[in-house]
Amino acid sequence: NVRNIQKIDSIVLGNYILKHYGPMSHLKLQKLLFYCDAYHLAYFGEELVEDRFEAWVHGPVSRKLYDSLKDKSKLYSDIAYSPNGNIDEDEDKTFNELSSDQQSLIKEVLDTLSPWSALELERATHREKPWIEARGNLPIAQKCTTPISKETMKSYYQQELTM
Repeated sequence: NVRNIQKIDSIVLGNYILKHYGPMSHLKLQKLLFYCDAYHLAYFGEELVEDRFEAWVHGPVSRKLYDSLKDKSKLYSDIAYSPNGNIDEDEDKTFNELSSDQQSLIKEVLDTLSPWSALELERATHREKPWIEARGNLPIAQKCTTPISKETMKSYYQQELTM
């Protein structure tokens, strides 16, 4: 299968999202990144970003993206795009190196979910198996850094795609 599936760095994709979808909370950005990876796994059978998402209280979080933005962000305040804010990589150029199928899928996910509020996205992840499974029986406000299974993400969101 020569579909030329490539990965993209989560920080580059985060910058791409901020550049094209406007300022947003760190919480919302994390959820959009998670859903890009989740639906990519479901559709292509391969991850888009190498990050493991952790099952935090407010939903899935990429520690790598979190660490890159934690100086810029409070949980509910908006982060704006800043050119080369984190890295010297052109996010548009890098994004355009993905296959056209990958670009279409990511844009579809972002066009569909970016109008949602951070809270709506958080609530959605809290109803879905990947986050629930990773948290197990923890109390709702209990800190958790358990990685969300990429296999669970793949199978859960594949079912979502066929609905």
